[in-house]
Amino acid sequence: FKMKIALIGRYGEGDIVPGPERVARELYGQFKKNDFDVTFIEYFFTGYLDYSFFKKIFGKEKKENDVLRLGVLPIIFRLLKEQYDVIHFINTQRFQIIIFTIKQFLKAKFVSSFHGLFKNETKLTNLKRSFLDLWIEKMAISKSDFFIFPSKFLLDLFNKNYNLSKDKCIVIHNGVSEIFYNKRNHFETKKIYNFVYYHSFGKGLNDFLSKISPKFVSPFRIFVIGKEEKLGTFNKNIQIFFVPPMTRDLLLEFLSDKDFVIKSSVFDAFPTIAIECMTMGIIPIVSEHSGIKEIINNNINGFIYKDDDENLSSLLREIFDGKFNLDVISTNASKIYKQLNWGKISKQYLSIYKSVL
Repeated sequence: FKMKIALIGRYGEGDIVPGPERVARELYGQFKKNDFDVTFIEYFFTGYLDYSFFKKIFGKEKKENDVLRLGVLPIIFRLLKEQYDVIHFINTQRFQIIIFTIKQFLKAKFVSSFHGLFKNETKLTNLKRSFLDLWIEKMAISKSDFFIFPSKFLLDLFNKNYNLSKDKCIVIHNGVSEIFYNKRNHFETKKIYNFVYYHSFGKGLNDFLSKISPKFVSPFRIFVIGKEEKLGTFNKNIQIFFVPPMTRDLLLEFLSDKDFVIKSSVFDAFPTIAIECMTMGIIPIVSEHSGIKEIINNNINGFIYKDDDENLSSLLREIFDGKFNLDVISTNASKIYKQLNWGKISKQYLSIYKSVL
């Protein structure tokens, strides 16, 4: 039989969207490409160009790629009428509370993907999360038939906060698009290396810079993607440049001369940009407290550093002193595409859908 799938979450507007929305778009695109019976349903979110209070209740529009943007009542009517086999909450959004409350009238099995833990993000961002955010998280935990996490790191964090049944959880890493593999760099030894640093939650850069000893003499450049922030004192051999988030085409161009991608110890379940960089042959240097470490074989396809002050400096010194064959490590990093391309990752999602029916 042909399974009817509804992906429900935030699809986003424009070309620059955060990781969870990128995952939503890529998975939906794969299903459409392979002619599955799939519908993407999103909401008239505050901040969208066509947002209005009326539309939040009654709105109904078809957007790019046949994505349905619906208000509360059309969402309810659509789900009751179509009776999907699987409803996958691809990223957590408040409007999904409505769908969880009508579960008993739907034949669908509910699958929920989590990209972060609200309790944790509240601490990181200093934002006061509404009780609705925690409510939807708890509701998804209590009402879903299966849970998907992008890393074991995040799954373990959820297990500390919610007692999840092991047979209802799986780790499926985020995928990477073929376009990054086709633009692979060939690693070159340089006098000054270029590093990419992704500003997750706009925090962690000062902490990261403080871990590089003032005695470290090799110069290098760090290109920080994200909002500019005030920096404390740091090693003067490091040049810092801030660049705004960019479209995929501009990102590919920007990454073409970069050598390393850095992830600080600030929580990140599984950063999409890190695997995009790896696919292009950019070598990852990540903290032992980041979910991305699960796909890194230390000193083989990237580097993992411990969170003490001397460890990062000594690792960088070894890299710059030529202790490692960086060309080989770069080639190994790019092989992650064979493991995490969206074609392969989408099949893992499909096998979960089949298993819950």
